[in-house]
Amino acid sequence: MKCPSCGADAAGKFCGTCGAALAGASCDVCGAPLTAGGRFCHVCGTPLGAPRRAAGKRQMLPWIVAAVAVALLVVVFVARSGGPSSSMAGGGGPGGASPSGPGATTTDLSSMTPREQADRLFDRVMRASEGGNAGEVTFFGPMALQAYAMIGKLDADARFHVGLIEAALANDTGAIAQADTLAQEAPRHLFVPLIRWEVANRRGDTAALRRLYRQFLDNYDAEMASGKSEYDMHRTRLQAFRDEARGALGASSR
Repeated sequence: MKCPSCGADAAGKFCGTCGAALAGASCDVCGAPLTAGGRFCHVCGTPLGAPRRAAGKRQMLPWIVAAVAVALLVVVFVARSGGPSSSMAGGGGPGGASPSGPGATTTDLSSMTPREQADRLFDRVMRASEGGNAGEVTFFGPMALQAYAMIGKLDADARFHVGLIEAALANDTGAIAQADTLAQEAPRHLFVPLIRWEVANRRGDTAALRRLYRQFLDNYDAEMASGKSEYDMHRTRLQAFRDEARGALGASSR
């Protein structure tokens, strides 16, 4: 067969010339099916050619890590203080935080679905990132990614969450992988420029930032009118980014 990436003659599951995935290939880290011609996993963002794990360990690792993550989260959210910093018992923010003090209610994460647990971790990482708390991002970010990997196939909202977590961890490859996958499924999706903006902003790429602002504004009205449920869940963030984009591009922007 021909490699869909470089066009060379290829056999097996990976191209011997460029290393791209061929039909039937799966990720050696999370086990997800790979897109033919792809150079990274669209679920976990691992580049092809990453060190392989034994099959048994590969299958068990997500469950072990997820169990540890849930156990740690129960401690963090139930305790009055704990984890890498005392701010974990702080106040508001996207998704809310665990209350603290006498008579405070607690959150029983064991009663949540895997998706609810993953989203709670996402909220924690985003609050830490916006607050400049690199320690919490480093502590909770990998747990959040593993929690989303446990879900299986990601919808657009979950893929957006994973992309933002990867960006917060400064994993540009993983963040762009999520944006690229979303773009393949829905080229005009508003989450695509939002994820890519995080990478461009960290790199200080002002030209890319302006392109992403323009792309977002060009698609904003039609996409918001499309009725996508994930836009309702992030409406405040989308509107704030729209206003920021208009301000960055000046009076000519709509």
